[in-house]
Amino acid sequence: MDINEDKLKEEVSSFVSSLQRLLPKKKELIVVEPRRYKTIKLCDVHAEAKNTFPKCFMGAKLIILREIMDKVKLVQQYNYGKTKENYKCYSQLIHKEMEQKSSGEGLLIDSAGSATATYREILDGAYEMRLTSRIKDLVCSETEVIFEKGNENSVGSVSCSVKDVDPNTLRMVTQWMYKVTPDVSVGTEIGLKPLAYPPTPDFSVSARYDRPSFAVSSTGNRHGLQLCLYKKFSHDLRVATIITEGCRGAPTNVSLAMHKSYQNGSELKIFVDSQRCGGFTFQRDLLFYEPHNEIRVLRLIGSALIDKQRRVRFGVGFHLDF
Repeated sequence: MDINEDKLKEEVSSFVSSLQRLLPKKKELIVVEPRRYKTIKLCDVHAEAKNTFPKCFMGAKLIILREIMDKVKLVQQYNYGKTKENYKCYSQLIHKEMEQKSSGEGLLIDSAGSATATYREILDGAYEMRLTSRIKDLVCSETEVIFEKGNENSVGSVSCSVKDVDPNTLRMVTQWMYKVTPDVSVGTEIGLKPLAYPPTPDFSVSARYDRPSFAVSSTGNRHGLQLCLYKKFSHDLRVATIITEGCRGAPTNVSLAMHKSYQNGSELKIFVDSQRCGGFTFQRDLLFYEPHNEIRVLRLIGSALIDKQRRVRFGVGFHLDF
């Protein structure tokens, strides 16, 4: 049988084009960012410093975020090996700290069968109410209601959450951040489980000094004291240091991280700490150009971690956002 070279090239080109159509379009990438107030929220008081640190993982993972309808999103995550973070570069002393925040409404469903529904409404007096309900299975759920108000000088919120429809898990958290001067802010947090015995509240105090190129922030409570230093040397290079001291005799931990961005869209994050641990993540966007000026992107993430046992672990991830 004769093989037509032109026909073979056409078939290969058609097959490659069909694979590229499975990739998301670059213009359709969804980037969820927290709402920015003139006064920063208490849960974001250390955001710049802690975002400089990498989130190391092990194994392989594939994450696909697809928007089915206007307010419905489907998250599919496939893991091979242990992909969760086995070592924390820093501790979190504030409620909902470093959690991805989205004030929009909608339904988020993942491949594990969990569903998260969010409802948002602006009330009288510039108050914002958000109701979030998370259902993992028939017996595991979490419901949270947040009332929040912000202005030029302060941001405050009151949240109430309950897990598995169990009144004993009821928890109330109050956060408040006030701008003393244009560069200095102070904040407090009070958490309480009213039905627990004894009802011991969690109280923390935070402070932040903010400048265009650097920030110094700290938080103290009964679990420990934390100091974060963030410095932006240029638009593509930033460095952060986190010093944590526990209140139960734990040794002081000093962590240092660097975040480097490149002109081709790649990002490198590296960290080391005083416990002789270290790691890095490298992120690269692969662009696929199609006719009609369409660009599709595949995000690749590589990770390496040296833990306390001097073991080196590797991970690789693929992110698709439709």
